[in-house]
Formats: sequence, C-alpha cells, structure tokens
Amino acid sequence: MTIRKDDHIEKQLDVDGIRTREELRKFMLLTYALEDCKVKVRYYVENLGNGKRIYIERPTFLNKGCDFVIYAEDLITYKNGYDKAPSHDDIIKDIKLKKDTLTPYDYDKLLLAIKSIYDTEEFAKAIKYVSKLPTIGWNYDLLLKLLRWLFIEQDITYWAGDGRNMLYKAIKDIG
Repeated sequence: MTIRKDDHIEKQLDVDGIRTREELRKFMLLTYALEDCKVKVRYYVENLGNGKRIYIERPTFLNKGCDFVIYAEDLITYKNGYDKAPSHDDIIKDIKLKKDTLTPYDYDKLLLAIKSIYDTEEFAKAIKYVSKLPTIGWNYDLLLKLLRWLFIEQDITYWAGDGRNMLYKAIKDIG
C-alpha cells in the first residue's frame, strides 16, 4: 500500500518536450484551467526505472490554488504506509550524501546533471552525466525526476519571485 485510496481523479501528465520555464508554467496552468475546479486530481508524471512512479496531487492542503504536492511511490511513507512527499531537506540530504561519498570529479558530473534539469533540458541529456556513477542514496533517475517537478512547483508557487532559483541555490551551497 502506498498511494492513498481516495476521491482523486487519476490522470497522466507529460512535460517531456517542453523546454522553457514559461512554457512549463503555461502548460500546467492551462491543464488546471481546463478541469472542473472542484475536482481533486492525481497526475502520474514520471515513470522510474524500478517500475515506481512520481505523481503530483492538487489541490494541496494549505494552498488551494495552483500549488501541488509531489510524491514518489514507496520512497518515504507515513506509519500507515501511505506515501509522504519528499521535502527539500530530503533532497538536500541525499545530494549531500552523494557529495560526501563521490569523488569531486563525479560530484561535478552530478551538478551538471542537476543544472541540466534546472535549465529544463531533456531528461535524457541530464541522466547521461550520471549514468556511470555509483549509486549512493537515491538512484539518479529518481533524484533528477523529483528535482524536475520540485523546480516546476517552485516556478508556479513563486512565479513573480525566485522560483526554482531558491532550491537550486540551496543545492549549490551544499557544504
């Protein structure tokens, strides 16, 4: 048991091929605008190499507007077994583990992969940077796809501010 059984409508959502922050934001907002505003939706947004998925849900518990919550199946769970959303701190902790374990050369490759995701480049390009690195903590497929959606979420929540820059700066500042 991972995904709550509830009244969310389930849909697929694919952002592959969308190359700019503006296009991503517009795509997400238009997707919301075309739906019944009183419906809760769970979008399956990424398939992982291990068969699990990343999904987002809207509306959120606190922000009932355009914000959404990002989950990864079976990554972090509550005591009841349901998925719990990974936090920015969880992401930073995993990247710090990688930094502390990888060689500086390999860690630089990871940073290139993250920058590629930050720059909204194709996932296939980003994953090539880390495809030969040893797996430490979360696998790179999961980490990079989570980051893609965390960056998108930040762009929507803070579209008049720093958006994805806040999380990206925290990643670059890992000591």
